[in-house]
Amino acid sequence: MSEKNPCESPEGKPFMYRYRDPSPKSEFWKYYLGCDKWDWHDWRQLELNLPSHIKRTRKRPNVAGIDAVYVEKIQGTIKGKTCYLPGLTKKGKPKTANYCGHLVESITFGRTHSMFEPERGEMDRQANKLYPKLYLNLKFLAYRKFPDFKYNQITLNHNLKCKPHKDGRNVGESIIVGFGEYSGGELNIEGKKHNIRYKFLKFNGALHEHWVEPFEGERWTAVFFWKKP
Repeated sequence: MSEKNPCESPEGKPFMYRYRDPSPKSEFWKYYLGCDKWDWHDWRQLELNLPSHIKRTRKRPNVAGIDAVYVEKIQGTIKGKTCYLPGLTKKGKPKTANYCGHLVESITFGRTHSMFEPERGEMDRQANKLYPKLYLNLKFLAYRKFPDFKYNQITLNHNLKCKPHKDGRNVGESIIVGFGEYSGGELNIEGKKHNIRYKFLKFNGALHEHWVEPFEGERWTAVFFWKKP
């Protein structure tokens, strides 16, 4: 009995006809063509499991960042990490926000330790239970593309526009990959731009300052790394 073609669906039809227009000029062919260890229908399955917005896993939202262009458009002001919006609250106080305009969503999968209940030891992050299919997609991606790389955290970012920074709590190298429908958004590491859209990049974010170049569209990134307890 011949082995089943992994590029075919359970119904025996190629995935290309189930998911997207298979025309040679489409973005589909540009990034998903082929059937290798991790191939185009795996990318598509991961993207189908992405949420429309990331649920909260703590009291404050999983969002951050201030879009300076948007703030200027609504005639607001920025002081430090705080945005002051026009007008006052019902209690007559200034309207403030820690994020405004271009929302950034982020969530982390893996294992962690409770800061307030250390006796509980290591436990699953809430994200593992909120998005189990997506968590499996990301772990499968790591298993296929870099099986020998050690990590204990996977951070999923949506529309992240980070300023120059270093990842202080990360240990050793990280691996990042971008996906989604966007243009621009290269990862800049100490002045050198790297296109990470459907491309894997290993770098040491704890040692090297890095940031994101401007982009348009829906930009998702997954970062695999080892975090200090």
